[in-house]
Amino acid sequence: MTILKYITLILILWNIPSFALLYSGSSIGGALSAAIIGCILLYFFLNKKYKASIPFVVLGISYFMFSGLNFYGEFSDYLKDVIRYFAFVLFIAALLHNTNTKQLGIILLIGALSVIVHSLGFKSEYGRYAGFYINPNQAGFICLVGYAFTYRITNTKLKLIFQFIFTVAGILTLSRYFILLWVIVNVLSVISNRKNIQGLAIGGFTLVLVFTISAMLNLNQNRFAALESLFTNKVDTKTITQESRMETWAKYNSILLENPLLGNGYRSMQGRGSDTLGIDVGVHNTFLMVFGESGIVSFLLLILIYISLAIRSLRHFKTHPEYSFLALILITELLVSHNYFDNFTVLFFTIWLYVKVKNETQTQTNLTLN
Repeated sequence: MTILKYITLILILWNIPSFALLYSGSSIGGALSAAIIGCILLYFFLNKKYKASIPFVVLGISYFMFSGLNFYGEFSDYLKDVIRYFAFVLFIAALLHNTNTKQLGIILLIGALSVIVHSLGFKSEYGRYAGFYINPNQAGFICLVGYAFTYRITNTKLKLIFQFIFTVAGILTLSRYFILLWVIVNVLSVISNRKNIQGLAIGGFTLVLVFTISAMLNLNQNRFAALESLFTNKVDTKTITQESRMETWAKYNSILLENPLLGNGYRSMQGRGSDTLGIDVGVHNTFLMVFGESGIVSFLLLILIYISLAIRSLRHFKTHPEYSFLALILITELLVSHNYFDNFTVLFFTIWLYVKVKNETQTQTNLTLN
């Protein structure tokens, strides 16, 4: 069972299907994507049974039901996505219950190392690196989650090593989202415990290192210059705010209010509805996507789930600060991305956090009663 567990985790957390799709073709990529669901099902039936996380089942029913009412694309594509989503949320419970922070941290560390290897051994014309994850923004998200998990490490030297690797890899993505959230997480960690100021020191050292060897890395000149400008008297606000998510959200303002009860239909807000909506770029906001595609009910369910996660995580901040940091990272990730129901990485960490917080709350309740 251990081997099957790690195979499943690697397929999900290293983005193997998409990586294979790009470099080995659709046949292998499609087979590995199907293998994720197959491994989850096999692990479920061979292990102790756990109840599915009901909020995500209800959310899925609401979203696919309402968004399907106005969907005019290929029904087979819609049905495939429905099956994949529910297979994931209904049967992932056993894997989540048997996976701890340490195991996830090591897998994420190797994922982050792939970004560093990409920058050193495989030059990118684009100048932003992503390793296994192909998309630098997704790689930045992985590095943030891994960084959050380092606050669970008790060995100081090991903790700093892990933080250094995740920080280096995150900076090499040149993701504005990574840099902003990295700063917020570190500031919050220092407020909770002054000893965590070491994380900020690691960040400063990492920036100096990257600035020193930048010529070797062929980094994106505009993004890197903007990053450097943050430490000068003339900040490059134009590049920092260029093509911001707010500009993208604004394109959908009128469309969002056209059908607030039932939405505009599945995938209509994901840049695939240019024929009907006249917009060929996705909304890049999961909350707006859900509202625009399936209406107000699904939108409120999604907000309720993540607000609840944040509040319940915060209750365990003293013993498990990584839960609160992960909740923050997940919520902000949803503000800049729109591929939620088929994004197994985000779903994995969301439901994992839901399960862990629920178990922690139950444990504390039992201790109080006893």
